[in-house]
Amino acid sequence: MRRWTRALSTLRQTASNDASLSRTAAVVGQPTRATHPHLFVSADELTPGVSRDEYAARRRALVAAMPANSVAIFAAAPALKFHGTVIPAGRYRQDADFAYLTGVNQPDCLALVERGDTERDVRYVLVVPEHSERYMVWDGERINAAAGESIFGADASFEANERAVADVADMITRAAGGVYVDMEKVESTLLKRAFGALGRDAYASERLRPAKYLTHKLRWRKSDAEIELIQKSVDLDISAFKRALATSKVGSTEAAVMAHHEAACRIGGADRLAYPSVVGSGAAACVVHYHPNDKILRDGELLLMDAGCELNGYVSDITRTWPVNGKWTTAQLDVYSAVLDAHVACQRAARADGATSLADIHRLSVEVLAHGLSKLLPNSDARSLIRSGAYTKYYPHSIGHWLGADTHDVPTIGIATPFELNTVFTIEPGLYFPPNDPDVPKELRGIGVRIEDDFVVDRGGACALSAALPVDPDAIAALATSS
Repeated sequence: MRRWTRALSTLRQTASNDASLSRTAAVVGQPTRATHPHLFVSADELTPGVSRDEYAARRRALVAAMPANSVAIFAAAPALKFHGTVIPAGRYRQDADFAYLTGVNQPDCLALVERGDTERDVRYVLVVPEHSERYMVWDGERINAAAGESIFGADASFEANERAVADVADMITRAAGGVYVDMEKVESTLLKRAFGALGRDAYASERLRPAKYLTHKLRWRKSDAEIELIQKSVDLDISAFKRALATSKVGSTEAAVMAHHEAACRIGGADRLAYPSVVGSGAAACVVHYHPNDKILRDGELLLMDAGCELNGYVSDITRTWPVNGKWTTAQLDVYSAVLDAHVACQRAARADGATSLADIHRLSVEVLAHGLSKLLPNSDARSLIRSGAYTKYYPHSIGHWLGADTHDVPTIGIATPFELNTVFTIEPGLYFPPNDPDVPKELRGIGVRIEDDFVVDRGGACALSAALPVDPDAIAALATSS
């Protein structure tokens, strides 16, 4: 611990001699309870819904997973611009790992968590952008070093200048136990210069290890605060879905339905959509990632909508399929019922028993959907559809994915990993019958159905966070004719 105390003292003495750090008033550069009281419930919250103590606990958990005398380095996501211009390309979105550990929702920052001999020998350093009057004129206030320490809890915070390059290089040099950093994500000029100052050996060193395997494991199991934030995002998405359903009339357009959903999300406080919405009518519903969203809604067709929003850093992801005119044809209802059977079976099977995983749930979905296909397709049986892989023509995707700060959350956690309490995921079975497939009965051609809900694993099994938006075919059709 003494080694870090001396290093911290030296660092702070250096900072005090730096004229650029003479600005002692904390400038946060993002919403706080003082500036945006409508977003915060408690004075303890650093970001809406998450306390300073929780952020500190996350960093302690990271340190516990690191070996002695190592450092973990995280770079903020770059600020995107419209190509060839200086115009910001929409609202800034932080890298999920960086946000998880720091609460800082701004670009051009660097976070370093340095561990000594024991878990108590820790130093958290936050590097912030250099002060720029021009930046303030064009883009507004942004975090300064004083806020890095007094607001965001860093042991030391300093501006990204020449001295910072040397300090970061020193941290990398003395990390004999390993340097954890995801270089494929790093666009930080300062970090690249620090590595460059150490030469090629710094990049090729056996000490260089991915940080994502540590952070994703921490992020996989959600805290109570995170689950509440996800639930709020889901609730807003449901409200927006109901608005979209009520406006999906014959003669309207996919674009109009999409716009009503997005408007409801934005008015409800969403930071942005979780991903580009899929609003596909008729045969377009058979395209899993359909994005033109430019067709007219026609009588007798189905509309598939896959849409989510991001609220206070956490996302939702829901899909519903319904008849545009509010009336199911026999063929549409047969397909929908087969998908709903899989949806229900998968929800019932998901549990934290130390063995069941998303991979198991996917295999179950294949079995149930293949059984449904055997009833829909002539001269077919479930066993042969599975054995030959022919089912993938009609069910080309997986049953679901982890959900959290990202739509496809923590990708290093494999789907064969058994569920644990407070893991959040989607269940989204679907069947899609190409419009020109001669192997499909004519009445099924061009029908695409997907049902997706968001779930959290609790002691009772899989609890549907999006249960307030019905999946019953009559109930969802009624919402489409509610206005």
